[in-house]
Amino acid sequence: MANEKEQKKGVTSFGFVNNLTTFVKEANSLISNDEIAFKSYELNSLIDICLSENRIEFKNKFGKPASPENALYAIFQTEKKSKNGDKLIAYYSRQRVEKGWVGISFSTIKDFEKEVRDNLMFRLGDISFENWQDGLQFLEDLKTKCIPEKWSYRSHQSGIPHPILKSYIENTFEKLKVENNGSKILRSDDQKYAIFNTGLLDRFFHEIYIIVHILEEGGEVFYRNAYIMNSLTDLTKIGFNVAGKRIVKQDHLPEPAIFFTNINEVIFQPDIEIDRNYDKFTHIIDERRDRFPKEDQERNTTELARKLDNAINDAIAIAKRNYKLVIPMYRPQEAKIQLLMPIYLSGSFTSVPDFALVLDLEEGIYTPETILPLDAAYQNARLITKPDELWLNPDDI
Repeated sequence: MANEKEQKKGVTSFGFVNNLTTFVKEANSLISNDEIAFKSYELNSLIDICLSENRIEFKNKFGKPASPENALYAIFQTEKKSKNGDKLIAYYSRQRVEKGWVGISFSTIKDFEKEVRDNLMFRLGDISFENWQDGLQFLEDLKTKCIPEKWSYRSHQSGIPHPILKSYIENTFEKLKVENNGSKILRSDDQKYAIFNTGLLDRFFHEIYIIVHILEEGGEVFYRNAYIMNSLTDLTKIGFNVAGKRIVKQDHLPEPAIFFTNINEVIFQPDIEIDRNYDKFTHIIDERRDRFPKEDQERNTTELARKLDNAINDAIAIAKRNYKLVIPMYRPQEAKIQLLMPIYLSGSFTSVPDFALVLDLEEGIYTPETILPLDAAYQNARLITKPDELWLNPDDI
């Protein structure tokens, strides 16, 4: 009991601290050179005193004063000054009012207010909108224009409409930023706008392009307030010139992202060995156990390994008779093609699989990297193409 009370003193007494080993270093990196560096006991004492004396400023998502039960930010004043002379604050935050507090972060009031404004934006990866209404309307407009397709899951709930489409745009844009040194994101001469090819078709089978505003602040590039290009005249209206010339032909518009160049990258070869090595199985079974069905999570490691082995063998047998069973996906984090193999631990292929096994082709051998829940598997697969609905279907996820 004493240990439990001890753990709840200082910075951990108000909320969960995800930077417990580094929070003092983070605070000291911001203070003026004229200030004496923080010690951990000082920051712990600061939180305890503010709590005991009720000296906490609670703010809502707009950065305005709020009651503790309706606040998303809790601010603790320090006596230290930052490098620019402003007073330093410590604060906790939470995603929703029913969630617990998470901290501890350090900032000046000015930088904190900027973060609040940034958090109010709707984000599509590196593309942001001034408010959520505009961002959600953009997704809705894009979904309406596209060839009809399922962009959400039947059972897997999301706080954002059309989560598959959101993921698709985010990761396509990220791919375009690095492909051909970013040249597929075409910038205007005045550097105010950019246009890119989504890789999607509208219901008349015309390519869909998106225009974004470009802002540069402090050497950083920000993409804001995207909208769908309806016609080439949209570019003329905003003065979108490239090398001093207007874009007057479809051929002058950028090409879509290319995710693979060799067809063998995206087709599973059943005769290639799957290296079921110790480290990979340890990661999948011990570190990703929460992705197994609940009835299997309590099984011992050896039993789970046997079930996984058998499921892989079953999938290989079916893949030899149906090349569409194992499907390709693009992994944005590593910018590479991988394969998704459905895993049915029960041995029955009559329902949706339990999860997807991710395979890498390295040195002529498949390596099982990890396992993915079906929603994550679908979003990664959709970047390359709309998956065959044999086992990966949003209506079943």
